[in-house]
Amino acid sequence: MKIIIATGIFIPELGGPATYAPNIAQEFIKLGHRVSVLTYSDKDKYDFDKGLTYPLFRIKRSNKILNYFRYYKALVKTAKDADIIYAFDYLSAGLPAVLFCRFYKKTLFIRTGGDFLWEKYLDESQEMLTLREFYEKGIYKKQKIRLKIIKWVLRRAQGIIFTTNFQKEIFAKFYQLDSKRLFVVPNPPSIINAIVKKEEPNKEIIFAGRFINKNNIINLIAAFTNIKDKDYQLVLIGEGPLQEKIEEIISRLAIKNIRLEGKLSRLDLRQRLASAYLVVFPSLTDISPNTMLECLDSQIPFISSQEIGFDWLVDKIITFDPKNIREMSEKIEYLLDKNNYDDYQKTISSLNYDYDYQKAGLDTIKIFSQL
Repeated sequence: MKIIIATGIFIPELGGPATYAPNIAQEFIKLGHRVSVLTYSDKDKYDFDKGLTYPLFRIKRSNKILNYFRYYKALVKTAKDADIIYAFDYLSAGLPAVLFCRFYKKTLFIRTGGDFLWEKYLDESQEMLTLREFYEKGIYKKQKIRLKIIKWVLRRAQGIIFTTNFQKEIFAKFYQLDSKRLFVVPNPPSIINAIVKKEEPNKEIIFAGRFINKNNIINLIAAFTNIKDKDYQLVLIGEGPLQEKIEEIISRLAIKNIRLEGKLSRLDLRQRLASAYLVVFPSLTDISPNTMLECLDSQIPFISSQEIGFDWLVDKIITFDPKNIREMSEKIEYLLDKNNYDDYQKTISSLNYDYDYQKAGLDTIKIFSQL
């Protein structure tokens, strides 16, 4: 088969699709398929593009409408002889892809491990809603125009591949999707067995990710200010629209043991986490956090909010209500006790996750083939 991977982001940008696309492309090639990748980009090209084993087409970003138009034109140029268009989201890549596939009678699969509608609502409303609350309380219906577009795209794909059953079940119910067209292919860790956790961790407690409302960083800061032992440092690694507000809070409260650091590459972040005392995932909901898989792979202790897509993991780790600042503080304090920490380290070390890109490639091609 000839497969066009249509993604919104690609390396060197950070983010799940950017990392997933080159890895799954290599697996498809190993299985004997032809692959091309189409992506939005900040630049027309990067030096390392020449070393890729498949054609890569970058559409330099401008305004949103023009982006969609140029993406569609690139699909017309590169994908007329494709068997499968595999889009890694349902808007930035998915919308032009579904238009192309309808006009040129191509087969479209969409892969999603996030929820644009929910995240956009949180950013615009400043409300504290988990993903499940957003749908079960009917809040999603307020996003009328976006909801119509997303439904239109999802219902016209031949198949939708989710990273978790958790999200698949929510979308099947609230978007009224045919369950026969819905599949799950889990995320593998982005980097496998690259870093081994150091025996003596430092006193850093780390959050790594986008500074957006979904990630609940303001509550994490509030929880950390209640920690009695001020020798521990909270390190916030990343960037995003909340950065200025976070800096203002830290400055106004004169907090000495919280600091911000810029975003890191996946490998640099993995090395950084390996020395950490603890990693915190405070998001209101985490559908399929890849960094959590990498913590498991390197046996790095972490705690998480209660609503995550990894149903096989949630009852084995320490979790907290992300809206309850006191509870978050208590869970961190609990692990500052050495005996509790050592016991929890053993628990984390006993957990295994062996899904890799080879399995993801095989499972995905099997789905393509059966439809």
